[in-house]
Amino acid sequence: MINVMKQTVAFGFALALAAIAVACADPVAPTLPNPVTPTITETFIGTLTIGGNNLHQFHVNQIGGLKVTLNNMQPSAAVQLSVGTPSTATGVCSPLSGLTVVAGPDVQISGVATIPGNFCVSVSDVGNLVESVNYTISVLHS
Repeated sequence: MINVMKQTVAFGFALALAAIAVACADPVAPTLPNPVTPTITETFIGTLTIGGNNLHQFHVNQIGGLKVTLNNMQPSAAVQLSVGTPSTATGVCSPLSGLTVVAGPDVQISGVATIPGNFCVSVSDVGNLVESVNYTISVLHS
C-alpha cells in the first residue's frame, strides 16, 4: 500500500513538473509581416526661416519601405532632415532618424516603417542659414 502511494505521489509530482515545464517554455514567435514596397509619394513644400524648424505629417498605411528626399532648396544650404513621430503635446517631430543634408535627387533617409501610423518629416536650420530658404521634400511610403 505504501508502495502504491509512493508511485502515485511520484506520478503526481512528475505530472506537475511537466505542466510547469510546458507553461515556462518559450512561446512560438508570431510570423513577421513582409514589408511592402512603398507606392505613395507625398510632396511637402515650405519656407525655412533662420533658426526655424518645420514639420510635415504623413500617415503610413502598411509596414513597408520609407524614403525621404530633400529634392530642392533655394538658395542652397545644408539643413537637418529628420523622420520621426509627431508629438501632440509639444507640436514637434520627435526624430527617429536624421542627418544634415543638401538638396539633391538621391534619397537621403531610407528605412522601414515597422508599424502603420502617423509619422513626420522635419527640416531645420543647423545654424548656417543667413536668409530664408524655400524647399521641396518628397516622402515615399506605403
